[in-house]
Amino acid sequence: MEQGGRIANRTGGRLEVFIENLLIENNYAHIDKKKFKPTVYLEQPIYTRQYYIGQSIYESNLFCDFIIYHPQKHPDCLIIESKWQQTGGSVDEKFPYVIMNINHKYPHETILLLDGGGYKKGAEKWLKSQVGGRLKHVFNMAQFQKWGNMGGL
Repeated sequence: MEQGGRIANRTGGRLEVFIENLLIENNYAHIDKKKFKPTVYLEQPIYTRQYYIGQSIYESNLFCDFIIYHPQKHPDCLIIESKWQQTGGSVDEKFPYVIMNINHKYPHETILLLDGGGYKKGAEKWLKSQVGGRLKHVFNMAQFQKWGNMGGL
């Protein structure tokens, strides 16, 4: 039987694959994170994963799940974070940390993808109430896909 953390990593990874597939369908090219320099690829939409964006509120290294660049839609880049929780756990307690980093440490506008249904409804409501400033949207998978289909990506 798989342990909770291993299941969370596997299922969270599937959410990241979902995001990556949607980026590829929208003509984004994957660039190695060490070579991610939007000014070099001025006409090509690009993305990378697990990109270093600075120091967290705890002064530790901070990496985002995805960072994307699109010459027309996201010329200043857009960060996409994903949080999957399909069973009750500690993810709810991590949301304030994520929001504090987005608002105070992230260098670009950010979208948060939240799905799995295992988080407290109050936590989801609170997250959505934090939209503003650098946090532009909190989506579930279907909402994110619709946003992408409507030209958001």
